[in-house]
Amino acid sequence: MKVKDFAKALKTEPSVLLERMQSAGLSHKSESDEITPSDKQALLLFLKDRKSGPKKVVTTSDGDIKAKPKSSATRKKTSSGKSFTDNIEAKRKAAAEQLKEQQKKREDQIKEAIRLKQEQAKASKKSVTGIPQKPTQPVDVKDQLSKAANEYARKESSFSQDSSHQFEKPDEFIKKDIEIPSTILVGELAKLMSIKGGEVVKELMSLGVMATINDSIDQETAILVTEEIGHNGVQVVDESVEDQIIGQIEYSEDQSPRSPVVTVMGHVDHGKTSLLDYIRKSKVADGEAGGITQHIGAYEVELKDSKITFIDTPGHAAFSQMRARGANTTDVVILVVAANDSVMPQTEEAINHAKAAEVSMVVAINKIDLQDADAEKVKGDLAAKDLVPEDWGGNVQMIPVSAQTGEGIDKLLEAVALESELLELKAHHSGPAQGVILEAELDKFKGAVATLLIQNGTLKVGDMIVSGMSYGKVKNISSSSSSKLKKAGPSDAIEVLGLNSAPDAGESFQVVKSEKEAREIAQFRESSIKDKKVLKQRDENLGNLFENMGSGSKKILNVVLKADVAGTSEAISAALHDAGNDEASIKIVSTGVGGISESDVNLALATESIVLGFNVRADNAAKKLVEENDVSLSYHSIIYELIDDAKARLTGMLDPIIKEEIVGNAEVLEVFNSPKFGQVAGCMVVEGSILINKPVRVLRDDVVIHQGELDSLRRFKDDVGEVKNGTECGIGIRNYKDIKPGDKIEVYDRKEEAQSL
Repeated sequence: MKVKDFAKALKTEPSVLLERMQSAGLSHKSESDEITPSDKQALLLFLKDRKSGPKKVVTTSDGDIKAKPKSSATRKKTSSGKSFTDNIEAKRKAAAEQLKEQQKKREDQIKEAIRLKQEQAKASKKSVTGIPQKPTQPVDVKDQLSKAANEYARKESSFSQDSSHQFEKPDEFIKKDIEIPSTILVGELAKLMSIKGGEVVKELMSLGVMATINDSIDQETAILVTEEIGHNGVQVVDESVEDQIIGQIEYSEDQSPRSPVVTVMGHVDHGKTSLLDYIRKSKVADGEAGGITQHIGAYEVELKDSKITFIDTPGHAAFSQMRARGANTTDVVILVVAANDSVMPQTEEAINHAKAAEVSMVVAINKIDLQDADAEKVKGDLAAKDLVPEDWGGNVQMIPVSAQTGEGIDKLLEAVALESELLELKAHHSGPAQGVILEAELDKFKGAVATLLIQNGTLKVGDMIVSGMSYGKVKNISSSSSSKLKKAGPSDAIEVLGLNSAPDAGESFQVVKSEKEAREIAQFRESSIKDKKVLKQRDENLGNLFENMGSGSKKILNVVLKADVAGTSEAISAALHDAGNDEASIKIVSTGVGGISESDVNLALATESIVLGFNVRADNAAKKLVEENDVSLSYHSIIYELIDDAKARLTGMLDPIIKEEIVGNAEVLEVFNSPKFGQVAGCMVVEGSILINKPVRVLRDDVVIHQGELDSLRRFKDDVGEVKNGTECGIGIRNYKDIKPGDKIEVYDRKEEAQSL
């Protein structure tokens, strides 16, 4: 080891260490000189001798005991060839002799103290002036001997310890910069700050975060705790393998023109898919349940001089996220508005998505072949939404069309081509492919099937792609017309086989060099998502705990959801999340793509959940488990039917609402005491009817003073079950004998009504 390395280990400057080594008699002069174990031992002996060598105790002329340092000759003798143990024994013997000398001198000091006191007493008696003279300070021999003994014990203790294991507590707080990643364990954070984990836990509790030393906390919370304790929290951006690999992708060639990507959006049943069908000369909507589009579809249409990629989005309210995703991946939006319905809720939503994505918009006023069609009204309603048509002086092309007759379709395509030319769309055509996942599903025979939209580069069969936590080698590429392709470029919407699992819709994808890189990226993302999920679940559980403490027991409907494609699963989850209220809500325990398996049913059993399947079915093992354990399982093919089913189940969990209805009122005119019935009130029925089998209230000065039941109801001498308005009667109230004239007796009825969401 070199001098500079040894200085670094001792946390001191090399120049200071060299100075001490030279004082110890060592010949080291440079930072690069080698230092041996014997050199370290010699330096250690020198420092110990200098710092904590024994001192000689002497008595001064005024009686005080002071410590006298050893002479230089003694120091040289200590650093000679004698062993360290011999030195300790010699110093112990010297200290013992010193104590003997102190004991001998103590007697002399006591005698001297007595003599001085006697002289002071005599001097005070002989004083003539009457002014008391200041007495000489007495010598506290006991205190001095105690100090000497403590000093000896301290020195002996210092000799018995190895100085290399001694730590000095810093005189003041040392502020440090603490680097904090996206998530960090509480115990690890405490270690970085050199404090106990309990202090961090205590600080977290003061911030309202319940966590143990083994729990993870997010970056923001960790920085806040760090700064509260007194250190600087430094945000660290995780330089993951994802950033290292994907960040290195570069395109050598310049960008060149590409085909436009057009998204068809609008309200449900306004004819989006029918319009696209006419353009494609096919009937896509015929295969959709309920006649509505429930998946994002991507299709390529060859025109005379160009190609357009169309993306068809659902119009149902539950598919808001899918529409947003379509708008964010497109160049031009075709907004379909029915001429007989005009602007509807999902129309406004589609407009907002398009504006947020800052994409060009062309309006197709559909169904102009109907008798009640009013294209001018549609233009006026759209103008109110800041979409002013060109013929009104605006900048939005609005083309009247008919998906049934084909009227105006050519003009619509020309308008789209014009918008595309104005945008000057470009992309990299060579290099690794990048893009977005439009849709994904699990096929029983094909495995994971993903619909991709390529935005840059070229995708080839055999390329290794990664998307979210999914990765795999491309085995097959198919176009929207089901024709096999060897490669695909920018603006191409294709279907790909080969991924190990179905990626989430809306995820980006990237071609990487090897399977190893793809696996590392996927594992990193999985770990990151897992940490965030744990944090979210902990926060939700804590939030639910406090919520339940404050508002009582909240009804929760647990749901295990399986769908045919990822986008639909996402849309259904969002719709179910918004279905509850303050008293009841739906909790999505698990979502997935593909058929209902045995593990899904076991999860439903463990969490007391219902199982909802959308366009999927349970396998044989799952069916058997469902029958044996009576698990609630239902299948659906139309999204709003599934949502209505879940809402109905949630409504059934709500406690009924109890409503009270006043049946009749009677005023007490006089009170009688009957030997048979006890206290009886003579009353006049002033409103409604008095019924024998209904609960009653007694009111005095319009304040309820008693609630109970009728004991008797008589008309003259006869027991009756009902007395109507304007009739006198005698009323006896069970276990109540404080009725007075002027009181009112109110008869009411309780009815239960089912709650609704």
